[in-house]
Amino acid sequence: MKFLKSYGFSLLLILSIAAGLLLGGFFPEAARAIRPVGDLFLNLIFMVVVPLVFFTVSSSIASSSNARRFSRISGAMLLVFLFTSVVAAVTALAFMLVVSPTPGDGIVLRTLPTEAVPPLLEQLVKTFTVSDFPDLISRRSILPLIVFSAAVGLATLSCGEKGAPFASFLSSGARVFIRMVDYVMYAAPVGLLAWFAATVVDTGETLAAAYLDVFFVYYSFAGIYFLAGFSLYAYAAGRLPAVASFWKRMLAPSLTALGTCSSMATMPVNLEEAPRMGVPRDVCDVVIPVGAALHKDGSVIGGVLKILFAMSLFKMELTFGSLLAVIGVAILVGVVVGAIPSGGMMGELLILSVFGLPPETLPLLAAISVIIDPLATLLNATGDNVAAMMVARITNGNLWGKESGSAVWETQGW
Repeated sequence: MKFLKSYGFSLLLILSIAAGLLLGGFFPEAARAIRPVGDLFLNLIFMVVVPLVFFTVSSSIASSSNARRFSRISGAMLLVFLFTSVVAAVTALAFMLVVSPTPGDGIVLRTLPTEAVPPLLEQLVKTFTVSDFPDLISRRSILPLIVFSAAVGLATLSCGEKGAPFASFLSSGARVFIRMVDYVMYAAPVGLLAWFAATVVDTGETLAAAYLDVFFVYYSFAGIYFLAGFSLYAYAAGRLPAVASFWKRMLAPSLTALGTCSSMATMPVNLEEAPRMGVPRDVCDVVIPVGAALHKDGSVIGGVLKILFAMSLFKMELTFGSLLAVIGVAILVGVVVGAIPSGGMMGELLILSVFGLPPETLPLLAAISVIIDPLATLLNATGDNVAAMMVARITNGNLWGKESGSAVWETQGW
């Protein structure tokens, strides 16, 4: 009974996904017919994401005991994000140079229409700002929303006692929308079944097409990074107890990431599970929403693969300088450009711009994005949890080394 209480809902999600895969494989017409059910579930999550981000980020900052505490969390967060991105890029490049250094070799290009490459400065402006307030209230503008939410939290904190009523409102709002996530997740079994069924119908032919080598290389390395890399990060946060706590709570976020292929859709689940892993709530409320926009190890690894693919199309030499450029651009694509609306396309355009590639390369890189999307999202979304654990280690010490450990956060309702 204790096992079913702890893992019953996760097992139900697994059965729902398995049923969806079977339905899409054997009854494609029925899978297409129930697609709206999967869309409804995803829409419900997206409807909650924007207010959830605003209230959790702003309330976390506004209710911070002092500005020094928030500064420590923010500094540690950016350090961890940069560290894991560099590790992902460097190890992925080394793996791919050994296993498949020329994944695009032999492909003959056709001339295809393309889009103009926007200037880098314009891309950066779109990363952090929007042109009007209504544009801010959108999951497509999540990074500008985070910047705005952080500014609201800082302004509230700086007002002291006069800002206390508004800080209380923000805290109450965060609790309300976290509870709304609970309500939405009641629809997860049916929603994931419908979503997986429709996805099998849509992508079955794509996954079996000409990019088999790309599929093998990416999924092989991403699988290793997910299991070994995340375990090592958790070990660095709190040794073996932290590793056990991390993997014990990873099933629901992982299934949500695979089922929705969306970091934003997985973020509410992460905000529920990370505190149960032993991460303090004030760390979770900053690291996970920001990480959903900026921390994308799966996209960094995909960026390395796309660049190697494009370079091999045109027999470009892999010099030491070009390898450094591969690492730098891959990190930029995964960490910064991924936060821009239609960021995947922006990332591919950036690769073309930096490496001077012809425009007909664009659709080939876009196809890679489709193939790697499920596992890339898994790394992007669930990596925020282990990043939060590492930030907690820097700011709070080894919480998992204490006898009470993560249970402290659960018993307080966090």
